[in-house]
Amino acid sequence: MKLWALNVCVACILAGALDLFLPRQGSFKSIKTVLALYILVSVVTPAAGADWTGLASLSFESDVQPADYSDYVSGYACQSLSGQLEERLAAAGIQAQVEIAPGSGQTLPEVTLCTDQPEEALELAKELLGESEYSWQTTEPQA
Repeated sequence: MKLWALNVCVACILAGALDLFLPRQGSFKSIKTVLALYILVSVVTPAAGADWTGLASLSFESDVQPADYSDYVSGYACQSLSGQLEERLAAAGIQAQVEIAPGSGQTLPEVTLCTDQPEEALELAKELLGESEYSWQTTEPQA
């Protein structure tokens, strides 16, 4: 690799020196083109002698597993849903604190409504979220 870098530097220096000493009339563009091709060939030539068979045998598979954010996403979704449900209950005149715990595996998410009007809050919440999608619980607020 060091030898290749040295070859490229020498090619650039030689091309630059030739460019300085050549006249600027007549065939200047064609000489610049030849110098550019010389530099390009000096860059590409070492690639022809590289051992490409060793590169083909490399494995690009990774043992790293992607991170599992499903718990974070379900927790965030439950938090957002409980905030929205509190707003809808407040719009209906029911003051309630809502907690939704995400379910895991075969268990349903658990909705807990803490309110002075448990029957009305439970009825409206079941209407909004669906009765069979969650397990329901109501509690009275502590005085």
